[in-house]
Amino acid sequence: MPQERLGNDEFLTSLGTLLSSTSTSGHGSVFLTQKPMPASDESTPSSQVLIRATNGASSSKPKTRPNAKVSKTQKHTPKQKIKLATVVETSDLESFYTKYADVCKKGMEGLRKRDKKKAKEKAKAAKKKGKGNAA
Repeated sequence: MPQERLGNDEFLTSLGTLLSSTSTSGHGSVFLTQKPMPASDESTPSSQVLIRATNGASSSKPKTRPNAKVSKTQKHTPKQKIKLATVVETSDLESFYTKYADVCKKGMEGLRKRDKKKAKEKAKAAKKKGKGNAA
């Protein structure tokens, strides 16, 4: 079954909603992809670009063993899979990408920065441990 394609403005609005809901939930991912649409005639280049966005949620239920104990951290309800797609004409790409970049920037404002301090401490500890064995 082919995926329903939204209009460019409707796609950007839905993408903004998806990005903001993901950032407010505290965790999650949004995957953005783009590729040229296959041309009907292979001798002519494609004049359209397909742009997709998804929240990466699995549409299937998580597999659990019968009578298995489930911890509190595992008792989360699976998110509904969201898939968005639009087709942009090559002539409209520049204006679309300008709006697309603005939506992505606004959606990423709520993200927290990575904690690099913990990674540095782990690397330092591993390096110290390696030197202790060599001496």
